[in-house]
Parts: sequence; C-alpha cells; structure tokens
Amino acid sequence: MLDNIREFLGTGSQEVPDYLEVLGLSEWYLGLSESETEMLYQYSESMGMGNLLEGPVKSTTQAAQGYLQTVGSKAISDKNYRFAEKVLLKAIETEDSNPTDRHFVYNELIDLFYKQRDERDDAIEKCIKYCKRDIDTIDEFLNDFLEEYGGEPPRIPAFKRLAIIYEKRGEYRDALEICDIALQYEQEGFEKRKERLNERIEG
Repeated sequence: MLDNIREFLGTGSQEVPDYLEVLGLSEWYLGLSESETEMLYQYSESMGMGNLLEGPVKSTTQAAQGYLQTVGSKAISDKNYRFAEKVLLKAIETEDSNPTDRHFVYNELIDLFYKQRDERDDAIEKCIKYCKRDIDTIDEFLNDFLEEYGGEPPRIPAFKRLAIIYEKRGEYRDALEICDIALQYEQEGFEKRKERLNERIEG
C-alpha cells in the first residue's frame, strides 16, 4: 500500500481521490502537503479504508466528519499531534456535521490538547475551550444519540476533564459547578468529587 501511495504522489498529480470528493473534502485535500497526504493514506489504510482512496467511489454513507474524526484519532494514537489537530479542526468545519459525530470530534480535541499540556503553553486553554463547547451542545448530542441508540446516557468525558483541570488550578467553585451540571446529566463519580471540593472550599 505504501508503495502505491508513493507512486501516486510521485506523479505530481493533483487528482483528488473519488472518496474524498464524495465527502466534499477536495479543496482541503489539495491544500495538504505531500507528507500530510501520505499520512492521510497511511491512517486511512490502518482504518481499513485504504482501497477507498485508490478506487472509484460514487457514493458513501460515511460522513466527512466521522471519517476525519477517525483519522484524527489514529494520528493522536501515533502521537502525530500536529496532523491530528489539522484533521480534527477540519472535521469541526464540515457541512455534514451532526451532533453525535461532533461530540466525538470534541472528545478527540479534548484528548489531543490535554496530552500536550506539558509541551504547549496554550494546550490547557484549548482543552478547556473544547470541553466547554462539548458541554454547551450536550443536549443536542444526547437527543441525537439516544434517539439513534437508546439506552442510558453515555459517559461525557468533558465533564471529568474540565473538573480535573479546575481542581488542579485551585478553581474549586468552577469545578463544583461542573460537577453539578454533570450530575444533572446522570454522570457517575461526581458526588465524591463534590464532597472533596466542598471540603477544600470550607477548609
């Protein structure tokens, strides 16, 4: 597969793979560098989708946001944070966005920036930003998710991550507020966190 990628890139072709054209990602793809294009092929292959970038595709049930979210997740696992950020920020912009896919993109961005908290000065603030965005749209996500899959409300990582950040910064009242919101959405593990925060506020 890698040889095929290099052969394709070596032609200097600006041809957009059919699959990406169907997803509406042509302009974005053409803006990638050669190394980024190779990364996209490699991560797509690891997702079992490499052949889709090589052959003819007329339609797909896959949404661009879902595809990019999965590529971004693979890049994070590979500690390829710069490429992951580029892919995930594009995912947020896609026109076929839906509440469930968007929620999982936010999860990836939260994870991406938290993992870089010791290397990037802006990482924690960006992590906070996407935690808040996810929480702000949580009703849309839950309505969409539960309508599609049913069952109990899923775990929302943004609540725990944001509460941890606030607590570590000594912003106990902000952390307490996040716990209260999390409990409204039946999230587990926040009662004990509330008790600890109240002890710190009172102590």
